[in-house]
Amino acid sequence: MKTFNPTMIAGLIGVLYFVLLTLIFSIQDMELAAEIAFGIVTIVGLIAVWDNFRDRNNSTWKTWTGLVGGLLIAVPGICLLVGNLVLLAVDGNPSTMVNTLLSVAGIGAIFLLPIGIIMCLIAGFNRYYAALKV
Repeated sequence: MKTFNPTMIAGLIGVLYFVLLTLIFSIQDMELAAEIAFGIVTIVGLIAVWDNFRDRNNSTWKTWTGLVGGLLIAVPGICLLVGNLVLLAVDGNPSTMVNTLLSVAGIGAIFLLPIGIIMCLIAGFNRYYAALKV
């Protein structure tokens, strides 16, 4: 039985991120804490992607749902990181690539991130209950 379920943890940390963002970070005007939390959610999403990618030989719908959900969680954070690094490299002159990356990060945080969190929760809890039955 698998004791560590990164897919479920990614979904739960994503829910915690939205709760903290809504109740604490935005009210207290804590932009740096929100960015750090967004980075943590991105890293946990990448861990969920890696875990589900390793299980691709034992492919079930839970594996692919967790893989896609982890990717949807990680993509906005990666785009934000790469966009900011490119923006620093060009001395603050935004190019089309920077604008595109930052637009994907912003739109992804609004739409892709919640969908990825829901997918990770569904796949993670289904894996958890399947492991309990065994």
